[in-house]
Amino acid sequence: MARQDKPQESDRKIATWQKAIEIDPHNELAYRNLASAWAGQEKWEEAISAYAEAIAIRHEYADLHYPPEKALVGTSNLDEAFNYYQQTLELEAEYARAYLNLGHVFSAQDKAGKAIAAYRKALEIYPDYAEAHVNIGGIAYQQGNLNEAVASFEAALAIDPNYVEAHCNLGSALAQMSLLDEAINCYERALAINPDMPEIAQNLNRIYLRLVPRWHFPMMNDRHRNDCYNRALRKAIRSDSIVLDIGAGSGLLAMMAARAGAKHVTSCEKVKPVADMASKIVKLNGFSQQITVVNKISTDLEIGTDMPAKANILVSEIVDVGLLAEGVVPSVAHARANLLAPDAKILPKAATVYGMLVESEKLYAEDRVQTAAGFDLSPFNDFSSKYTYLQNYLSHFPHRVLSEVFEVFAFDFCGASIQPATKEIQPVINDEGKCHAIVFWFRLWLDDEIFIDTSPMVEDTCWMQAIQLLPSPLELVKGDSSIKILAQHNCNYITFQISG
Repeated sequence: MARQDKPQESDRKIATWQKAIEIDPHNELAYRNLASAWAGQEKWEEAISAYAEAIAIRHEYADLHYPPEKALVGTSNLDEAFNYYQQTLELEAEYARAYLNLGHVFSAQDKAGKAIAAYRKALEIYPDYAEAHVNIGGIAYQQGNLNEAVASFEAALAIDPNYVEAHCNLGSALAQMSLLDEAINCYERALAINPDMPEIAQNLNRIYLRLVPRWHFPMMNDRHRNDCYNRALRKAIRSDSIVLDIGAGSGLLAMMAARAGAKHVTSCEKVKPVADMASKIVKLNGFSQQITVVNKISTDLEIGTDMPAKANILVSEIVDVGLLAEGVVPSVAHARANLLAPDAKILPKAATVYGMLVESEKLYAEDRVQTAAGFDLSPFNDFSSKYTYLQNYLSHFPHRVLSEVFEVFAFDFCGASIQPATKEIQPVINDEGKCHAIVFWFRLWLDDEIFIDTSPMVEDTCWMQAIQLLPSPLELVKGDSSIKILAQHNCNYITFQISG
């Protein structure tokens, strides 16, 4: 569209071009400029009329028996008008531009069908009109036709690979389709062509927020966690150490291993932007010769391609608040079978999960409802987390501990193959009250001496506690021995059932 002029300037331009037309009624350029000026004032019908005159004048000499009145551009006779223009000898980019501008006018009037028709006519005249493809794609995007939008933006880029707007729009469409890696590539290409585009940097950041969980930041800033891993790696690393780091993140653990003297570290990361950033950070800190960051999950790694040899040290920190949900058990099992030397050291080497019964109305209200403002809202509990656990710091909620701490499961990552398990626990009830939740956490043994504890009874770590709310509160009596907890894990998740 024409740029928006100040009212006085726009009026002056309109008067100038109208005067030019009075002097020469066949001045096609004057009509085109007048149309642009009318469009700048959002006077769409006047703009359409002027564009129609511009197109008709240039072509009428070639076929005088066809009256210009048939060129009713902007009306239901658009196809008839184009058929008229096809009779001429000059089908040039200039006339494609006229149709493009008409498309802009129709688009501004929310006449999507006519706008698309005008853009397609522009492409019939001038097939290499990248801007027409972009505008068709823009309308398709607004209508939710994302596949059509992507095809149009890609067609524009096939014509002009440096078309910044096409890269940006393609990125937006791909993001809407949750093709986030592809969307990132589009935005990054746009910024490489034109770095001065803060709105694209904002779009890129929004995708990063979707791809990169916020827990990365408290994890990197957890001094106790970092100190434990650093000390354990310094104890384990030798000058001939080949290290596999599963879950690169920022590259922090890989750099700890390299700094401790490892011969080589392969650090794998499944999220491409995170893997790219880890490579950047590794290079920034001077470890590019020792560390290779691979954008793969560990189960896709190949010896001789991604790793120079089988590793004799495995380090990872792929544990969530409930220990298992990030895949530590199957990942370590696969690495032991395929990527590690038989005598490899594994950090962490083991973990123990603990739990206790807790009363907390405030915590229960995080994911359960009964009444509000005198209304029964309990059916909404169908949307509550019945088969999973919340993630919160227990210390941030008023609560009472109703049982002694009990051991749930112990996991030896260096021992026999870990299999799904079921365990019945009889907790010691040391206080009466209303039980709302089973709270559980873990102690992560990096080696025989160094461990990280995520208990609510110690200082907060980057891990919260896992909190499985009961379907409904359970009244407990001190010393009650009838309470039973059935704990289960499938190597990926821990769940509980309580009865009594």
